Amino acid sequence: MIHHITLLTIEQMLSSSVAIPLEMLEAARARMRVRHNPAADFQVDAAAREMAPLTMLGGFRLHPTKALSQIEQTDLIVVPALWRNPKPQLKQEAETIRWIARQYRQGASVIAIGTGVCLLAEAGILDGKPATTHWHYLDQFERDYPKVQLQRQHLLTQADRLYCAASVNSGADLMVHFIGLQYGRELALQVEQQFSPEVRNPFEKNVFYADQLHQHPDEAIALAQTWLQQNMQKPLSLPALAASAGLSERQFDRRFRAVTGTTPSRYLHRLRCDSARDLLQKSNLSVADIAAAVGFNDAGYFIRVFRRLAGQTPGEYRRKVRAKLFTSQ
Repeated sequence: MIHHITLLTIEQMLSSSVAIPLEMLEAARARMRVRHNPAADFQVDAAAREMAPLTMLGGFRLHPTKALSQIEQTDLIVVPALWRNPKPQLKQEAETIRWIARQYRQGASVIAIGTGVCLLAEAGILDGKPATTHWHYLDQFERDYPKVQLQRQHLLTQADRLYCAASVNSGADLMVHFIGLQYGRELALQVEQQFSPEVRNPFEKNVFYADQLHQHPDEAIALAQTWLQQNMQKPLSLPALAASAGLSERQFDRRFRAVTGTTPSRYLHRLRCDSARDLLQKSNLSVADIAAAVGFNDAGYFIRVFRRLAGQTPGEYRRKVRAKLFTSQ
Protein backbone atom coordinates (compact mmCIF):
# COMPACT_ATOMS: atom_id res chain seq x y z
CA MET A 1 0.00 0.00 0.00
CA ILE A 2 1.18 3.52 -0.81
CA HIS A 3 1.90 5.58 2.31
CA HIS A 4 4.02 8.43 0.93
CA ILE A 5 4.22 10.13 -2.47
CA THR A 6 6.91 12.59 -3.52
CA LEU A 7 6.24 15.11 -6.30
CA LEU A 8 9.64 16.37 -7.39
CA THR A 9 9.82 20.09 -8.05
CA ILE A 10 12.59 21.53 -10.24
CA GLU A 11 13.27 24.97 -11.66
CA GLN A 12 11.63 25.58 -15.07
CA MET A 13 9.60 22.39 -14.95
CA LEU A 14 6.14 22.09 -16.49
CA SER A 15 3.98 22.54 -13.40
CA SER A 16 1.12 20.65 -15.09
CA SER A 17 3.24 17.49 -15.05
CA VAL A 18 2.97 17.35 -11.27
CA ALA A 19 -0.28 19.30 -10.80
CA ILE A 20 -2.35 16.81 -12.82
CA PRO A 21 -1.02 13.73 -10.96
CA LEU A 22 -1.60 15.56 -7.66
CA GLU A 23 -5.19 16.43 -8.56
CA MET A 24 -5.89 12.86 -9.69
CA LEU A 25 -4.52 11.49 -6.44
CA GLU A 26 -6.62 13.96 -4.46
CA ALA A 27 -9.72 12.94 -6.44
CA ALA A 28 -9.00 9.30 -5.60
CA ARG A 29 -8.42 10.18 -1.95
CA ALA A 30 -11.70 12.12 -1.74
CA ARG A 31 -13.68 9.16 -3.08
CA MET A 32 -11.95 6.76 -0.69
CA ARG A 33 -12.64 9.00 2.29
CA VAL A 34 -16.35 9.00 1.48
CA ARG A 35 -16.17 5.21 1.72
CA HIS A 36 -14.07 5.39 4.92
CA ASN A 37 -11.27 3.53 3.14
CA PRO A 38 -8.07 3.59 5.26
CA ALA A 39 -6.01 3.57 2.04
CA ALA A 40 -6.90 7.28 1.69
CA ASP A 41 -4.46 8.05 4.49
CA PHE A 42 -1.40 8.69 2.30
CA GLN A 43 0.86 11.72 2.44
CA VAL A 44 1.96 13.80 -0.53
CA ASP A 45 4.97 16.15 -0.46
CA ALA A 46 6.17 18.53 -3.15
CA ALA A 47 9.91 18.21 -2.58
CA ALA A 48 13.00 19.97 -3.92
CA ARG A 49 16.74 20.10 -3.33
CA GLU A 50 16.27 23.16 -1.16
CA MET A 51 13.42 24.74 0.76
CA ALA A 52 13.22 27.78 -1.49
CA PRO A 53 10.54 29.02 -3.93
CA LEU A 54 10.91 27.65 -7.46
CA THR A 55 10.05 29.42 -10.71
CA MET A 56 7.90 27.42 -13.11
CA LEU A 57 7.34 28.04 -16.79
CA GLY A 58 5.55 31.39 -17.20
CA GLY A 59 6.87 32.74 -13.91
CA PHE A 60 4.55 30.79 -11.61
CA ARG A 61 6.12 30.38 -8.14
CA LEU A 62 5.94 27.13 -6.19
CA HIS A 63 6.91 26.55 -2.56
CA PRO A 64 8.14 23.01 -1.77
CA THR A 65 6.75 21.39 1.37
CA LYS A 66 9.95 19.45 2.09
CA ALA A 67 13.61 19.25 1.12
CA LEU A 68 14.69 15.92 -0.36
CA SER A 69 17.08 15.43 2.54
CA GLN A 70 14.05 15.31 4.86
CA ILE A 71 12.51 12.34 3.03
CA GLU A 72 14.24 9.14 4.04
CA GLN A 73 11.77 6.83 2.32
CA THR A 74 8.93 7.24 -0.15
CA ASP A 75 6.70 4.81 -2.06
CA LEU A 76 6.13 6.76 -5.29
CA ILE A 77 8.13 9.52 -6.99
CA VAL A 78 6.65 11.66 -9.76
CA VAL A 79 9.40 13.30 -11.84
CA PRO A 80 8.22 16.37 -13.79
CA ALA A 81 8.82 17.30 -17.40
CA LEU A 82 11.41 20.02 -17.97
CA TRP A 83 10.98 22.89 -20.39
CA ARG A 84 13.03 22.64 -23.59
CA ASN A 85 16.61 21.33 -23.32
CA PRO A 86 16.91 19.58 -19.93
CA LYS A 87 20.72 19.56 -19.84
CA PRO A 88 21.20 22.86 -17.95
CA GLN A 89 18.90 21.63 -15.17
CA LEU A 90 20.48 18.19 -15.03
CA LYS A 91 23.83 19.74 -14.15
CA GLN A 92 22.24 21.37 -11.10
CA GLU A 93 20.32 18.30 -9.96
CA ALA A 94 23.11 15.83 -9.13
CA GLU A 95 21.80 15.55 -5.56
CA THR A 96 18.24 14.95 -6.82
CA ILE A 97 19.46 12.27 -9.23
CA ARG A 98 21.31 10.43 -6.46
CA TRP A 99 18.20 10.65 -4.26
CA ILE A 100 16.00 9.13 -7.00
CA ALA A 101 18.44 6.23 -7.46
CA ARG A 102 18.59 5.58 -3.72
CA GLN A 103 14.80 5.64 -3.30
CA TYR A 104 14.29 3.33 -6.27
CA ARG A 105 16.74 0.81 -4.85
CA GLN A 106 14.86 1.00 -1.54
CA GLY A 107 11.66 -0.05 -3.30
CA ALA A 108 10.02 3.15 -4.57
CA SER A 109 8.12 3.26 -7.85
CA VAL A 110 9.03 6.11 -10.20
CA ILE A 111 6.85 7.87 -12.76
CA ALA A 112 8.82 10.19 -15.08
CA ILE A 113 7.15 12.51 -17.56
CA GLY A 114 8.60 13.95 -20.78
CA THR A 115 12.21 15.04 -20.49
CA GLY A 116 12.08 14.27 -16.78
CA VAL A 117 12.97 10.75 -17.92
CA CYS A 118 16.52 12.10 -18.31
CA LEU A 119 16.89 12.20 -14.52
CA LEU A 120 16.24 8.45 -14.39
CA ALA A 121 18.73 7.86 -17.20
CA GLU A 122 21.34 10.00 -15.41
CA ALA A 123 20.75 7.94 -12.26
CA GLY A 124 21.63 4.78 -14.20
CA ILE A 125 18.44 2.98 -13.19
CA LEU A 126 17.19 2.82 -16.81
CA ASP A 127 20.28 1.04 -18.16
CA GLY A 128 19.17 -2.02 -20.11
CA LYS A 129 15.51 -1.08 -19.71
CA PRO A 130 12.95 0.39 -22.13
CA ALA A 131 12.06 4.07 -21.85
CA THR A 132 10.47 6.85 -23.82
CA THR A 133 10.65 10.64 -23.65
CA HIS A 134 9.30 13.73 -25.40
CA TRP A 135 9.44 13.32 -29.18
CA HIS A 136 11.43 16.56 -29.65
CA TYR A 137 14.25 15.07 -27.54
CA LEU A 138 14.39 11.49 -28.86
CA ASP A 139 17.57 11.87 -30.95
CA GLN A 140 19.50 13.65 -28.21
CA PHE A 141 18.32 11.15 -25.60
CA GLU A 142 19.52 8.23 -27.73
CA ARG A 143 22.95 9.83 -28.14
CA ASP A 144 23.28 10.71 -24.45
CA TYR A 145 22.02 7.41 -23.02
CA PRO A 146 22.98 4.55 -25.38
CA LYS A 147 22.47 1.94 -22.63
CA VAL A 148 18.74 2.75 -22.41
CA GLN A 149 16.40 0.87 -24.76
CA LEU A 150 14.64 3.89 -26.26
CA GLN A 151 11.14 3.13 -27.58
CA ARG A 152 10.48 5.76 -30.23
CA GLN A 153 7.07 4.41 -31.22
CA HIS A 154 5.61 4.29 -27.71
CA LEU A 155 4.26 7.09 -25.54
CA LEU A 156 4.38 4.88 -22.41
CA THR A 157 6.81 2.29 -21.10
CA GLN A 158 7.01 0.15 -17.99
CA ALA A 159 9.99 -1.77 -16.64
CA ASP A 160 9.46 -3.20 -13.17
CA ARG A 161 8.72 -0.11 -10.99
CA LEU A 162 9.87 2.43 -13.59
CA TYR A 163 7.19 4.14 -15.67
CA CYS A 164 7.94 6.65 -18.46
CA ALA A 165 5.44 8.90 -20.25
CA ALA A 166 6.34 10.95 -23.32
CA SER A 167 4.05 13.87 -22.52
CA VAL A 168 1.84 15.42 -19.86
CA ASN A 169 -1.27 13.82 -21.42
CA SER A 170 0.39 10.41 -21.43
CA GLY A 171 1.34 11.04 -17.81
CA ALA A 172 -2.36 11.43 -17.01
CA ASP A 173 -3.04 8.05 -18.67
CA LEU A 174 -0.28 6.57 -16.56
CA MET A 175 -1.71 8.01 -13.34
CA VAL A 176 -5.11 6.45 -14.04
CA HIS A 177 -3.35 3.12 -14.52
CA PHE A 178 -1.33 3.52 -11.32
CA ILE A 179 -4.41 4.45 -9.28
CA GLY A 180 -6.04 1.31 -10.63
CA LEU A 181 -3.08 -0.83 -9.56
CA GLN A 182 -3.08 0.63 -6.05
CA TYR A 183 -6.76 1.21 -5.30
CA GLY A 184 -8.77 -0.81 -7.81
CA ARG A 185 -9.98 -0.47 -11.38
CA GLU A 186 -13.39 0.88 -10.43
CA LEU A 187 -11.93 3.83 -8.54
CA ALA A 188 -9.46 4.52 -11.37
CA LEU A 189 -12.28 4.68 -13.91
CA GLN A 190 -14.21 7.08 -11.71
CA VAL A 191 -11.15 9.35 -11.47
CA GLU A 192 -10.71 9.06 -15.23
CA GLN A 193 -14.25 10.31 -15.81
CA GLN A 194 -13.41 13.37 -13.75
CA PHE A 195 -10.46 14.21 -16.01
CA SER A 196 -11.65 14.41 -19.61
CA PRO A 197 -12.22 10.81 -20.73
CA GLU A 198 -12.54 11.97 -24.32
CA VAL A 199 -8.81 12.65 -24.59
CA ARG A 200 -7.50 9.66 -22.65
CA ASN A 201 -5.90 6.60 -24.23
CA PRO A 202 -6.01 3.45 -22.10
CA PHE A 203 -2.57 2.71 -20.64
CA GLU A 204 -2.80 -1.00 -21.32
CA LYS A 205 -3.22 -0.49 -25.07
CA ASN A 206 -0.30 1.90 -25.50
CA VAL A 207 2.40 0.82 -23.07
CA PHE A 208 5.63 -0.98 -23.98
CA TYR A 209 6.48 -3.45 -21.23
CA ALA A 210 10.00 -4.64 -20.50
CA ASP A 211 8.37 -8.06 -20.49
CA GLN A 212 5.62 -8.13 -23.08
CA LEU A 213 3.95 -10.97 -21.18
CA HIS A 214 1.78 -10.31 -18.16
CA GLN A 215 3.74 -8.70 -15.37
CA HIS A 216 3.74 -11.61 -12.93
CA PRO A 217 5.47 -15.00 -12.77
CA ASP A 218 2.39 -17.27 -12.72
CA GLU A 219 2.50 -18.74 -16.22
CA ALA A 220 -0.75 -20.70 -15.86
CA ILE A 221 -2.71 -17.57 -14.97
CA ALA A 222 -0.95 -15.52 -17.67
CA LEU A 223 -2.11 -18.05 -20.27
CA ALA A 224 -5.63 -17.88 -18.86
CA GLN A 225 -5.58 -14.08 -19.09
CA THR A 226 -4.47 -14.32 -22.70
CA TRP A 227 -7.30 -16.76 -23.45
CA LEU A 228 -9.84 -14.43 -21.87
CA GLN A 229 -8.55 -11.49 -23.90
CA GLN A 230 -8.77 -13.43 -27.14
CA ASN A 231 -12.13 -15.03 -26.38
CA MET A 232 -13.97 -12.38 -24.36
CA GLN A 233 -17.15 -12.83 -26.42
CA LYS A 234 -17.46 -16.49 -25.39
CA PRO A 235 -19.32 -17.61 -22.24
CA LEU A 236 -17.06 -18.00 -19.22
CA SER A 237 -16.67 -21.57 -17.92
CA LEU A 238 -14.53 -21.52 -14.79
CA PRO A 239 -14.25 -25.33 -14.60
CA ALA A 240 -12.99 -25.47 -18.21
CA LEU A 241 -10.58 -22.54 -17.70
CA ALA A 242 -9.20 -24.09 -14.51
CA ALA A 243 -8.82 -27.49 -16.20
CA SER A 244 -6.93 -25.92 -19.12
CA ALA A 245 -4.54 -24.42 -16.57
CA GLY A 246 -4.08 -27.79 -14.89
CA LEU A 247 -5.61 -26.55 -11.64
CA SER A 248 -8.63 -27.26 -9.53
CA GLU A 249 -11.32 -24.61 -9.67
CA ARG A 250 -10.46 -23.51 -6.13
CA GLN A 251 -6.71 -23.30 -6.87
CA PHE A 252 -7.35 -21.39 -10.08
CA ASP A 253 -9.61 -18.85 -8.39
CA ARG A 254 -7.11 -18.28 -5.56
CA ARG A 255 -4.11 -17.83 -7.87
CA PHE A 256 -6.08 -15.66 -10.31
CA ARG A 257 -7.12 -13.32 -7.50
CA ALA A 258 -3.54 -13.22 -6.17
CA VAL A 259 -2.04 -11.89 -9.42
CA THR A 260 -4.91 -9.79 -10.81
CA GLY A 261 -6.58 -8.56 -7.63
CA THR A 262 -10.00 -9.63 -8.85
CA THR A 263 -12.08 -12.67 -9.78
CA PRO A 264 -12.04 -14.22 -13.27
CA SER A 265 -15.61 -13.07 -13.94
CA ARG A 266 -14.90 -9.48 -12.92
CA TYR A 267 -11.68 -9.55 -14.95
CA LEU A 268 -13.72 -10.65 -17.99
CA HIS A 269 -16.28 -7.90 -17.30
CA ARG A 270 -13.45 -5.36 -17.36
CA LEU A 271 -12.12 -6.67 -20.69
CA ARG A 272 -15.59 -6.57 -22.23
CA CYS A 273 -16.32 -3.06 -20.97
CA ASP A 274 -12.96 -1.76 -22.19
CA SER A 275 -13.80 -3.12 -25.64
CA ALA A 276 -17.30 -1.62 -25.37
CA ARG A 277 -15.80 1.83 -24.64
CA ASP A 278 -14.02 1.77 -27.99
CA LEU A 279 -17.22 0.80 -29.80
CA LEU A 280 -19.22 3.49 -27.98
CA GLN A 281 -16.77 6.13 -29.13
CA LYS A 282 -16.01 4.93 -32.65
CA SER A 283 -19.16 3.18 -33.88
CA ASN A 284 -22.85 3.94 -34.28
CA LEU A 285 -23.94 0.53 -33.00
CA SER A 286 -26.77 0.56 -30.49
CA VAL A 287 -26.01 -0.21 -26.86
CA ALA A 288 -27.75 -3.59 -27.25
CA ASP A 289 -25.63 -4.43 -30.31
CA ILE A 290 -22.44 -3.41 -28.49
CA ALA A 291 -23.43 -5.55 -25.51
CA ALA A 292 -23.79 -8.55 -27.80
CA ALA A 293 -20.57 -7.78 -29.68
CA VAL A 294 -18.45 -7.85 -26.52
CA GLY A 295 -20.08 -10.95 -25.03
CA PHE A 296 -23.09 -9.84 -22.96
CA ASN A 297 -26.31 -11.67 -23.80
CA ASP A 298 -28.40 -9.29 -21.69
CA ALA A 299 -28.15 -5.58 -22.56
CA GLY A 300 -29.62 -4.60 -19.19
CA TYR A 301 -26.93 -6.57 -17.37
CA PHE A 302 -24.26 -4.98 -19.58
CA ILE A 303 -25.52 -1.50 -18.63
CA ARG A 304 -25.40 -2.37 -14.91
CA VAL A 305 -21.84 -3.77 -15.16
CA PHE A 306 -20.63 -0.85 -17.27
CA ARG A 307 -22.10 1.64 -14.82
CA ARG A 308 -20.41 -0.09 -11.88
CA LEU A 309 -17.02 -0.01 -13.62
CA ALA A 310 -17.20 3.38 -15.33
CA GLY A 311 -19.45 5.32 -12.95
CA GLN A 312 -21.94 6.08 -15.74
CA THR A 313 -24.16 4.30 -18.23
CA PRO A 314 -22.93 3.42 -21.75
CA GLY A 315 -25.21 6.11 -23.19
CA GLU A 316 -23.83 8.76 -20.84
CA TYR A 317 -20.27 7.71 -21.68
CA ARG A 318 -20.95 7.91 -25.42
CA ARG A 319 -22.39 11.43 -25.13
CA LYS A 320 -19.42 12.65 -23.10
CA VAL A 321 -16.68 11.20 -25.26
CA ARG A 322 -18.32 12.47 -28.44
CA ALA A 323 -19.07 15.93 -27.11
CA LYS A 324 -15.65 17.23 -28.09
CA LEU A 325 -15.06 15.14 -31.19
CA PHE A 326 -15.22 16.97 -34.50
CA THR A 327 -14.34 16.40 -38.11
CA SER A 328 -12.96 18.89 -40.61
CA GLN A 329 -14.96 19.28 -43.76
